[in-house]
Order: sequence, then structure tokens, then C-alpha cells
Amino acid sequence: MPHPTPAPRAVAALAAGLLALTGLSACNGSSKEDAEAGSTFTYWSMWKEGEPQQKVLQASIDAFTTQTGIKVEVQWAGRQVLQQVVPRLNSGNPPDLTDQDASALQSNLGAVNGALGLADLYASQITGESVKISDVIPTALTKNAQTSDGQPIVVPYEVIGTSMWFNGKNHPDLVGKPQLTWSEFVARLDALKSQGRTPIALDGDISGYVTYWLTWSIVRHGGVGLLNKACQDKTGATWNDPAILAAAKDTAQLVSGKYLPPDFNATKFPAQQTAWATGSSKTDFLLMGTWAPSETGEALKKSGKDANSVISYHSTPYPKVDGGKGNTAAEAGAIGFAIPAKARNAAAAKKFIQFFLNKDQISAIATQAENLTPRTDVPTPATLSDFAKEYAAANGNFFLTDDNCGVVAARWVTDVWTTTATDFFNGKIAGADALVAALKDKSVKFHANNG
Repeated sequence: MPHPTPAPRAVAALAAGLLALTGLSACNGSSKEDAEAGSTFTYWSMWKEGEPQQKVLQASIDAFTTQTGIKVEVQWAGRQVLQQVVPRLNSGNPPDLTDQDASALQSNLGAVNGALGLADLYASQITGESVKISDVIPTALTKNAQTSDGQPIVVPYEVIGTSMWFNGKNHPDLVGKPQLTWSEFVARLDALKSQGRTPIALDGDISGYVTYWLTWSIVRHGGVGLLNKACQDKTGATWNDPAILAAAKDTAQLVSGKYLPPDFNATKFPAQQTAWATGSSKTDFLLMGTWAPSETGEALKKSGKDANSVISYHSTPYPKVDGGKGNTAAEAGAIGFAIPAKARNAAAAKKFIQFFLNKDQISAIATQAENLTPRTDVPTPATLSDFAKEYAAANGNFFLTDDNCGVVAARWVTDVWTTTATDFFNGKIAGADALVAALKDKSVKFHANNG
């Protein structure tokens, strides 16, 4: 997974006076005089060398240095980058810039006042343009990653989310079809199963992918925020909400209906999603992030296959349910930049963010890395056109992975949520009632033991 769209509403312009307080230039030009802000800054990135996003960022770093004279000392650290940043933050010598999923930035940096508030940066102009950063970044993408006084701590450059992926070559009737109801979805699964298929692909060794199903179902029935409330409820009362049981019953159908490959929990990621893409596993639906096309596409290339001849990437929203409070919600988050507190060259790091948000720079995230950007004027990659419509239709009614429980109750996610969901999908917990009872009981005990 790479962790880690169009039509967002613009963030309200922030007070221009913040610029004067911080000294951040609002000039939309750039020259070697900019080097006065610091001739060098350090950047520790979540991307590994050779990944599409790494190549895009490296090209922009090179262009930035050529234009401004400011050098960037970059480490392509990979997904665990924040585990390297936090110790340096505690010792008072963090990198000047880092990036990650916004929720991870909040839980690792924001929660301990370890990231700078970026209100001044949002009020500044993008390099080479007459618009401010606040004009192109939607509020909904940063509302869960803020300082205690309400300043955003992240500047998104990539929008991510999950959706139900399928091969349009195999399901042409589903392309462009309105959102399925749950009953329509199950009927389709039954029809596929009768043809000898196991229609749902799932890499069971990734517990986070298992919980996608439960999270989506709870959101559809109970709306955004219900799971978030439940994971923090020390009394366990929230687990008695009828919407949670209804969601568990839907999810239980997937297990009892035997729609999953019999060996899904014995294979190693990305075996199931790659087999889905190639068609070798006779699976049809993959509940996965927006990185699915680029990730499986790379796997197809490495196997010597032409992705375009094998698969036509399409997605459809998670099925709606009768009376569901979250039927129009979409999972959408962001990957973006953050500046650790005590960064020694924050001004130079901010200049790079202003530079990278320029349309000509950030567009490469879409054209080369094949991912969505927060800018409405950057074309959507063809493989993500369906998700882009889903994102836009949600009109800001977004939720994050696990309904943001990873930020507000991180240990609960690892100790209760993912283990219980995995046991359920593996048949160790039988039925919806038993699942809800287990979640409630384990949650109450967890909170009792953890204050």
C-alpha cells in the first residue's frame, strides 16, 4: 500500500495578518534570494526510492534547488518514517519536513504538539500563481489534523480513499451504474458464486484490509462518527446501537456466504489483489484504496503483462443500505507535508511546499504517479475517474480509515479492533451477535485496563 479529487470546496481564506507575524513571503515569484530563508533543509519522506511519488518529488526537488538555490537533503525513509522522526523530535533535532497520511501525522506529531501550525502557509500564495494554498486545499481533508488552536498541521498533495474495485472487462454492465443496494450486491455475489467464482478478493494477512469491510458497513448504517464514538466509549454502551448490529449482520453474510477464496488468510499480501487483477483467482471485487490501480498495475508489468489488455479499472461506492445514515459518505483522506516543531529551517521547507503546490509540479502526482491531487484543476487519472465522482458526490461527508479511531484510540485499534475483525473473518467468532458482543466486551476491558 502506498501510505500510504476533484470538486472540493475551497477553504476560507485565512487572515493575511498571519503573514506579517511569521515573516513568510506571500510573493508568488522565486529567485536565488530565497536562499536567505536557509540554504539547506532536511526532508524525510515516506516514499522509497523508485516509487512513482518519489520520482515526482525528486524531480521537483531538483527544480526547486535550481530555481531558488536552496538545497534539500532528502532521505527516502519509507512508510515507517514517523518512527524515525519522533525520536529526533524528542531530542530537539527533527528534520525540517516530512510527509505521511494526515491521520498518522496527527497521531504521531499533532497529538504531542510536535508539528507546526501552518495557518500562515495556507494564507500564502502558491509559487508562480496568484492563488493561495487555502484556495485549493479543501477543509474536509485537514479537519482531523490540527493544532490545539485549530491550525492545520498538514498540506495535502495527494488524496486517498477506498472504494469497491472491479474489472470493467468482466462487468461491463456495472460500469457507470448507480450505487448498488446491499441486496443487489449480495444477489450479484450469489450469481457469481453459482458460476464457480469466489467473488471477493481479500489479503487476510493485512488486518487493516479486513477491517475495511466492518468500517464501511458501520458507516453506511450508522453514519460517520459512530465507530469513532464506540471505540472511545469506556462503558461499551455505544456498541448496543442497532446500526452496529445491522452492520455486523451484513458483514457476516460475506463470511457465511463463502464469497471469499478459501485460502485468503493463508496467502501473503499482495497475492490476492494481484490474482484479482490478473483474473487468476476468479475474484471480482476488491475493497481497496485508490492505490489499487497503480499498485496492481506495477505487479502486472513486472510479470510481463500489459495491464490494459488484462484489466479495465473501475470502482463503485460501497453498497447503500435501507435507511442508512451514511449512504452518501466516502472514505477520503490525504497524504501531505508537515513541518515538525523545532524544525531549524522551517521557512525553507515552507517555500518548497509553496513550490510543489504549483499546478505544473503537483500535476505529476496525477500524470506520473496516477493518484488524485487536492487541486480541482488537475485532471484525474482515468483509472480513478469513478472514485473522483464518488469523492465529489460525498460533498465533504468524508471519513478516515477505521472512522479515525487510529488517531483517537490507536492502541484500541491494534488490541481490539483488528484482532477481533480478523478472528471474525477467519471463523473464530461465529455470527453477528457474537461479533458485537466480543467487540463490546473487549472494548470495556481495554478501557478499564488503560485508564
